[in-house]
Formats: sequence, C-alpha cells, structure tokens
Amino acid sequence: MGAIVPAITSTVGLINTVNSAFNAVSNLRSNVQDTSNNAADLARQQMIAEQNQALIQLQQRQSLDEQQRAEASALEKQKLALDASQAEEKRQAALRRAVARQKAAFGGGGIASSGGSADAVLLGLFDESEEELQQREALDNLRNTALDLEGVQAKSVNVLQATQLAERNKLQRLYS
Repeated sequence: MGAIVPAITSTVGLINTVNSAFNAVSNLRSNVQDTSNNAADLARQQMIAEQNQALIQLQQRQSLDEQQRAEASALEKQKLALDASQAEEKRQAALRRAVARQKAAFGGGGIASSGGSADAVLLGLFDESEEELQQREALDNLRNTALDLEGVQAKSVNVLQATQLAERNKLQRLYS
C-alpha cells in the first residue's frame, strides 16, 4: 500500500497537468476562434458599409440625373412655347397679308370685299389658318407629353436600379 499512494499521487498530479494543458489548449482555440469570428464580423461589417455606400451613391447620382433631366425638360418646354409664340405671330401676320391681298384682288376685280363670295373666301383663309394652329398645338402637346414621359420612364429605371442593388446586397449578406 505504501507504493500505491505515491503512484496515485503522481497519477493525480499527471491528470491535473494534462487537465491544465487541455484547458490551456481550449482557451487558445477559443481565442483563435474569437479572433477569426471578429475578423469575419469585421469583414461582414465592412461589406455592409460598402454596399450601403454604393446604394447611397447610386441614389445621389440618380437624384442629380433626375434634376438635370427636369431642368433640360423645362428648357425644352420653354423653347417649344417660344417657338409656338413665334409661329403664332407669323401665322397671324401671314393671315393679315393674305386677307389684305385677297381684298386688294377683289377690289381690283371690281368685286366688293365684303359680303357674299368675298366673305366666303376670307372665311376660308381664316379656317385654313385655324387648322394650322390646331395642328401645331397638337404637335406641341405631343412634344410636351413626350418630354414628361421621358422623365417618368427615367424615374422608373432609377427605382428599378436601386431596388436591384438593394436586393443584390441582401442576397450577398445572406450567402456570405
């Protein structure tokens, strides 16, 4: 029995030493895992920050593009309005000249410039002029509508791009 106690004591000491070594290795492994988890978390946070920044930059770029498009559209509409105004002035001047020319032709031919056939001819000139005006106004309205539609379509594309980027970012976050 005298030999057993020292053997048990040395075995218990050996077990304590092995247990201490095992705990040290476990702590080391835990620290390594924490470090790698921290690095992975940091990389994930960096990726999320970059994705958020990319989304913000896209939205800013789209906002600037939208503003520039709106300004260009407003300028184009002003130009159309100015062109319409100038065309109306030309139309009225041409109508006045045509009426004066027709009245002079009637007077030169010995026909009264008012009443009967003369009025019918003059009314025909006015009707032709009004038809020109209506056609031009319809064309101007069509051009304005096209400008408005371009803006609406650009906004739709912007929303689509931003949504696609956000969804792509979500997928990357899920699978990384």
